[in-house]
Amino acid sequence: MTSALTLPRLVFGPGKLATLPDELALLGVCRPLLISDRGLEAAGLVAKIRLAVPDIAAQFLDVPDNPTAEGADGAAATWRAGGCDSIIALGGGSVLDTAKLVAALVTSGLDSAADMIGRPDMITHHISPLIAIPTTVGTGSESSPVTALHLVAGGPSIGTRSLWLVPRVALCDPDLARTLPPRLIAATGIDALSHCIEGYLANSENPIIDALALDGAGRVIANIHRARLPEGDDARASLLAAAYAGGVAIHKGLGPAHAIALACGDQHVHHGTVIAVALPHTTRLLEPHVPEKAARLRVAMGLGEGAGIGAALQTLIASLGMPTTLKDAGYRMGARAPLVTAMVASHFNRTSAYAPSSAEYGAILNAIAGQD
Repeated sequence: MTSALTLPRLVFGPGKLATLPDELALLGVCRPLLISDRGLEAAGLVAKIRLAVPDIAAQFLDVPDNPTAEGADGAAATWRAGGCDSIIALGGGSVLDTAKLVAALVTSGLDSAADMIGRPDMITHHISPLIAIPTTVGTGSESSPVTALHLVAGGPSIGTRSLWLVPRVALCDPDLARTLPPRLIAATGIDALSHCIEGYLANSENPIIDALALDGAGRVIANIHRARLPEGDDARASLLAAAYAGGVAIHKGLGPAHAIALACGDQHVHHGTVIAVALPHTTRLLEPHVPEKAARLRVAMGLGEGAGIGAALQTLIASLGMPTTLKDAGYRMGARAPLVTAMVASHFNRTSAYAPSSAEYGAILNAIAGQD
């Protein structure tokens, strides 16, 4: 099985935000909707966009931390009221995922995002031009074909996958990551690493994606600590490149760490933090099933021959001071059986190098719960 690949036009480098007007002109649009969030407004990044593009037609800044259908509907209503012809999305995964669904929704004739979430058959090439500007170093939404939103706040996250959802332009300016707190650099960086690892190990074939994924994994390992320092501009730029590579790797599919994160996506716990808790355990399970790929991944990560990738990830995540259990991450454990059922049913198992059994998912959940 081979994996299809559609990529955005990539504009990458410090100071590249200044090229935003040129990118709008290349797309032939002039009335963009700016989608972002209140945190980035407070950090002054929204003002930077408005300085670069003074004639933005409208803005929607109320994207919640965990993106919802309601937030997408609000942004779509703003797009229509402003007579917009395009979208600029500034933010992390919540903002970019919202903007991707909005770009499809506003040209679909549908009334609500709820009619489109989880329905890739409702998405066509009639989609608003979208420029994605990431401000974190991990989600890769700027280059991936996937958006994940919650139908209701506190409900499960539901993915929607379509090549039409890939943004037209990814404008990656590492200067915009300077205001990112160290804890979010760690969480989003590990998220990028998980995309590179699970995308690389996925069972479809694409040597171009594999090369990018291996490069991205190596970049995260080499730079994630230094990227958290004020003087770590070069390291943050390298993580931003890794995040883009991770988004590309998602085209091949992901694996059990994301099945776990999706099942545990019903609470306000950062996705990258849940991934960090799960990834060492799921990768340890996958390694024996893909020995040749695991050997190449060890080289990319700078590990010695025969070193355990899962063990190395455990050490890395602990060194970043990140939670290693769901309890420490702030996840309140309820009944475990429904969580295991959701993990086993996850679509991520279809692309995984190995699909864990119910017993194996249950054992991992017991290991990462950190609570009775």
